[in-house]
Amino acid sequence: MDQQAQEKYRTRLLELRGRLIREVDEVEEAMREDVSVPGDRAGLSSHPADRAAEGMDENIAIAQNEEQMLEDVEAALERLEAGQFGDCQQCGRPIPKQRLDAIPYTPYCIECAKQQSG
Repeated sequence: MDQQAQEKYRTRLLELRGRLIREVDEVEEAMREDVSVPGDRAGLSSHPADRAAEGMDENIAIAQNEEQMLEDVEAALERLEAGQFGDCQQCGRPIPKQRLDAIPYTPYCIECAKQQSG
């Protein structure tokens, strides 16, 4: 991969990392606010089971997904610095440009990604 392409992906990954950091922070702050609000709120109970029904489980799932994506982006940036970006971490073949354009943090080519999930 040439230097210009590497810089393009570095820029995209850094932008994605910034967005993910903000989103994770926002979701975590929303969860802290949900947990720390005492007493009755607009007629709603503050019992933990009730909060879960109001979306706490969904917020946890979102936060976990965003944190995993953030870890994947960080790993992609490390591969970029190590000169390994764009090569499948399983088979070593180049990851097609179309795949990197769609998922710039992917560590696998399509074939190996299918093996990982199946």
